[in-house]
Amino acid sequence: MTVLPSSLAPLREPGFRRLVTGTAISRFGNGLAGVALAFAVLDLTGSIAQLGVVVAARSITNVALLLVGGVLADRLPRGLLLSGSSVLSGAAQLGAAAIVAARLDLVWLLALLAALNGAASAVSQPLATALVPQTLPAPLLQPGNALARISGNLTSLLGTAVAGLVVAFAGSAAAVAVDGVTFLLAAAAWAGLRAPAPDREQASSFVQDLAEGWTAFRTRRWLWTVVAAFTLSNCCYACAVLVLGPVHADSTIGRPAWGLVQAALPAGLVLGGLVALRLHPRRPLLVGMLCTVPFPLLALALGVAPVTAVLVVVFLVAGIGAEVFEVLWQTTMQQRVPAELLARVSSYDLLGSFVAIPLGQLLAAPLAGAIGVRPSMIVAGAVGGAALLACLLVREVRAPA
Repeated sequence: MTVLPSSLAPLREPGFRRLVTGTAISRFGNGLAGVALAFAVLDLTGSIAQLGVVVAARSITNVALLLVGGVLADRLPRGLLLSGSSVLSGAAQLGAAAIVAARLDLVWLLALLAALNGAASAVSQPLATALVPQTLPAPLLQPGNALARISGNLTSLLGTAVAGLVVAFAGSAAAVAVDGVTFLLAAAAWAGLRAPAPDREQASSFVQDLAEGWTAFRTRRWLWTVVAAFTLSNCCYACAVLVLGPVHADSTIGRPAWGLVQAALPAGLVLGGLVALRLHPRRPLLVGMLCTVPFPLLALALGVAPVTAVLVVVFLVAGIGAEVFEVLWQTTMQQRVPAELLARVSSYDLLGSFVAIPLGQLLAAPLAGAIGVRPSMIVAGAVGGAALLACLLVREVRAPA
């Protein structure tokens, strides 16, 4: 019998293997779809505005239904819910591929299918944190979270890397269809996952469940302070890096170098997962928050030192720190939040993170117009860093596990 290293011990658990396998397959498809769907809509319409409509339909639906997804995940069998949401996503992507392949000018239908995909994602995302404790014993939570994220990040990178080749050689419709198939394969992997809904003491309404989740979220100071800090920090990141970053790079390091810098961040995420696999801090949330310090340096480095070598190092280190934080954060939530509330609490966490990104993107232009691009980056980096460091003042954040 093969003996796995202790860091790989979670893979002995059959339920966890199913969870990780399905996640890796679906993340590959998502990495592929991010590129493929954009080309598909552009091939069909030639309109950037209509591409924006399709992309926004998915994002808006996803954010709007996250809390609904959290409630459903705490009420219904989780394995069935995960498989069902993946089947819905697969059907939506296959439908979109058929429209593009047939050259039908039905942007409204593509937007509707994108919205269905976003709704399915809203159901499955809160399950990412809640399912790991159902498939692993408590001592294996941290390495399990790290392995799940490593596999997902690697396959997502692979999907993004091959997307351009698939589009070039098989066409955008074929690439979107491949994404649809990956969702169906993931659903098959998850079909045998035994993950019933948590036991409930008494029946309650949907609104009561939502309120109970909110109470669990707001009464844990360590939880809402960290989420609030990341809401502000992600807003600053979206403003300074996602929107102003390419603008500033165009006039400084150039587009090819910016592509290299961008690639350093996901590479750091993979390395960060490997670090988290071996890391066992006595105060995990404190260590996790300290690991976020390089994250606001992305904006500061862009504004102060737009040099390719410097930016590659900063983005790589920020990716490592961000991934270590994510693993320690998920583990802390799984340890400190009751299982019957975990999906709902996770949905509030996700909502706080996702809402900030479009807000930051909208603020970028007026802020840069008022004070300039470089000062905007510096201000955003300083504000984001201050928000994250302020969490260290909270006693529960510094507490041992």
